[in-house]
Amino acid sequence: MKIFGLVLVLTTSSFSLASGHTSLAKPSQGEWEKLGMRIVNMAADHDEIPVTVLEGFFTRVKLNIMKAPIHLLNINIIFGDGTSKNVVFDKFFAAGSETAVIDLPGNKRIIKKVNLNYKAAPTSKGRAVISLWGKH
Repeated sequence: MKIFGLVLVLTTSSFSLASGHTSLAKPSQGEWEKLGMRIVNMAADHDEIPVTVLEGFFTRVKLNIMKAPIHLLNINIIFGDGTSKNVVFDKFFAAGSETAVIDLPGNKRIIKKVNLNYKAAPTSKGRAVISLWGKH
């Protein structure tokens, strides 16, 4: 009887995971997934958004800017294998805007972190929140 109960518990757990009734479900390939965010310190001129290997492989990324404007100079995307891609913007982004979509080199890449280089916008009254989004 104990073995039957154990099998029943394992079967029920497997069914709930397979049917998508869990918060562990990954977004489908067509959806953007939030990889991280940073409230940038306008007194500094750089920040980092760490990304874990558990997030998976990505083909594209973009940044959303919220709360306050920022002058984004460039970002440096560091991949899991140690290589990187530098993307120069040197552009003012208003709160509520987003960058263009950035295609990542190669097929699919693991992202280790994204380094942000910026200047405070002269009209900024507050701290910008920058979120990193990826597409599988």
